[in-house]
Amino acid sequence: MKMKRYITEILMLAALMASVSCQHKDLCYDHPHNGHLQVVFDWAKVSETVEQNMELFLFPVGGGRPLHYQFYNIYGGYIDVPSGIYKAICANTGTGANRFEDSSDTFSGFTVTTRALSKSEDAILEPDILYSDHISDGIRIDSGKDQTLVMYPAQRTPRYTVIVKNVRNLNGAKNCTASLTKLSCSYRAADDEALDDSHSQSFEMARAGETSLVGMVTIFGHRHNECLNHILTLHFDLQSGNELNCTVDVSDRMTELARDGRMSGEIIIDLDIDLPKPISNGSGFQPTVDDWEGEEIDVSI
Repeated sequence: MKMKRYITEILMLAALMASVSCQHKDLCYDHPHNGHLQVVFDWAKVSETVEQNMELFLFPVGGGRPLHYQFYNIYGGYIDVPSGIYKAICANTGTGANRFEDSSDTFSGFTVTTRALSKSEDAILEPDILYSDHISDGIRIDSGKDQTLVMYPAQRTPRYTVIVKNVRNLNGAKNCTASLTKLSCSYRAADDEALDDSHSQSFEMARAGETSLVGMVTIFGHRHNECLNHILTLHFDLQSGNELNCTVDVSDRMTELARDGRMSGEIIIDLDIDLPKPISNGSGFQPTVDDWEGEEIDVSI
């Protein structure tokens, strides 16, 4: 009987311990350490259609590595976030030209950059159009609570249209490319500011009429510095195999667009030149074509 009683007591003790153990787990789950956050990207500040993914970076106010979330749409979604206070930056993923960098793991150090095309040159890849927003005030995420974070992405990279008029005899050129100097290769999201001004970007110019060309260029921004000279160079590859470069100082127009905070605008240039005419039968070119070899032309606007 004693043995039977001991066995019964042991079984009752085991059942009690199991009950306490399960109850402890239930209590832990009743008080999760994460907050449930609905992230909403509101596109009220953008008129065009955006067809890319979005990324969100949360920076703990007390320090530590930022949390990175990717949304495979432009509208947002639901995420679990450890409780705490955060600053936030969101940005579109783009097509691969833009890179997100933060060597210091801080909100103020977060930058969007593009890459250099050559180690020995200042030429950089044209950035993707960037849509971004940031929240510098602390966002409190509470454990176990359902909360909503709304961000308003806006275009941060100006995209300008370059229009070149009065270029006669365009049939005398195979193609035309343009380059623009004194541009930035990076953008600091927390300050909405371009960080440097020592690079150049190239872009294609397309024929837009009998005597006109048009091209589009996206940049990280223009620093408000009167000492900067933004030089636009038009490079013509002539049918003869020779080249012609025309340079135009567009500093005043670039400064004007930046001062107004415009994300789009036109840079109009009246070049007023004649390219050498090809011979009408297409088998050769005018004898004067050699006069164009290596010529540089400065144009005032």
